[in-house]
Amino acid sequence: MVDPGPLPAPEAVDGDGVTPSTRPRHFPCFDGLRAIAAILVVLVHTSFASGFTVRSAAGIYTARLEVGVSVFFLISGFLLYRPFAASHIAGGASPAAGRFWLRRLLRIMPAYWLAFLVTNDVMHIDTNVHPGWHSLLIYLGLLQLYFPSHALTGLTQAWSLCTEIAFYAFLPLYATVVVRGRRSDRHQLGREVGAVAGLFLTGLGIRFWLLHLHSHLGYVMLEWLPSCFDLFALGMFLAVMSSWLAHRHSTPRWLWHRATPWLSWGLALVMLWAAAHLGVSRDPLEHNSPGRGMALEVLYGLFAFFLLVPAVFGPQQRGTIRWVLRCRPVAALGVVSYGVYLWHQAWVDLYVLRWTHELFRVPLPTLFGAVFGLAVASATASYVLVERPLLTLKDRLAWWSGPPRAAQVPAPADTGVPGGTGRGVP
Repeated sequence: MVDPGPLPAPEAVDGDGVTPSTRPRHFPCFDGLRAIAAILVVLVHTSFASGFTVRSAAGIYTARLEVGVSVFFLISGFLLYRPFAASHIAGGASPAAGRFWLRRLLRIMPAYWLAFLVTNDVMHIDTNVHPGWHSLLIYLGLLQLYFPSHALTGLTQAWSLCTEIAFYAFLPLYATVVVRGRRSDRHQLGREVGAVAGLFLTGLGIRFWLLHLHSHLGYVMLEWLPSCFDLFALGMFLAVMSSWLAHRHSTPRWLWHRATPWLSWGLALVMLWAAAHLGVSRDPLEHNSPGRGMALEVLYGLFAFFLLVPAVFGPQQRGTIRWVLRCRPVAALGVVSYGVYLWHQAWVDLYVLRWTHELFRVPLPTLFGAVFGLAVASATASYVLVERPLLTLKDRLAWWSGPPRAAQVPAPADTGVPGGTGRGVP
């Protein structure tokens, strides 16, 4: 066994009645993971718009960088479920659902509203936005994914935000069911693992069924929460196992070995390589066959899973991989990655369709450099002017839900940056 650092005794309780094993834990490498996901998102879209994905032999790899959305979903599954899992296993009270929902809405909606209104009403990026108050409410409420006529209009990449919002609504309800009838920590571990496994299989089962439907609605439903359960479930599984090891003060030697991060990321690259060689079309809007669609989903999930492992387990201050994830430029990009997600597609469209008029003919380094720089600048402005001020207010605005209960683990408001783009949405 390798000592990860001093840990309090399991039975220790502080003056507020909170057991140390139920306290929220900081995972310093996750900003770096979000930065990687954001870069993948920008690359997949700039590669397609530049024509690199279609005309280059390496396009089979850039087409699969849509895997960034899977990384974002697993990050949300892990960081948002871990306070629930830690509370369940330790026997503490779950985070308050009202507080959780309010903090999530404050984190997501204002920055999205700003990006939607500016890109559509000031920059006039998407000329296909449906007019009228009814449509405006659909867009501002992140409901466009449930209206096929609206799904690829507005901020086209916001489909994953619709899925994230549905996950936020679902998670506290799921947690309430899973913890009901808890008898012991080991019994709860079994229930947690069984429930997450059921969620994983449900997601794959629904996706397999939908891949057999040859309709526009069936294609859109592939991005609804039920058919993405498998991805969130993989992140939730990491949350359960992380909570269990922290509760038991267990440090499996193989998870804390210095070679584990390299082995894990090596396996992630193998999954990406396999996904690129499935023979899936480079056209992001082409419907996959059921077999290839299922294989792609599993490989994407495993890529994200192995990418996250070093950031969840092991000494977080040691090793080259964790140093890269924690270094200031990478972590800073992770902090504003939500804004990069929100703004980058508008800059792709503006650069290619308005400034150069050379769709599929712009050199990839030129397009990526311009879009990435403009997206980071926009994201930084959004973070400074909108996101960070609201994050400082989120606790004051949660007055109606009352103070945290004893043994409650607050949801990490700043750590689950949602969604990316990809998987067929340009």
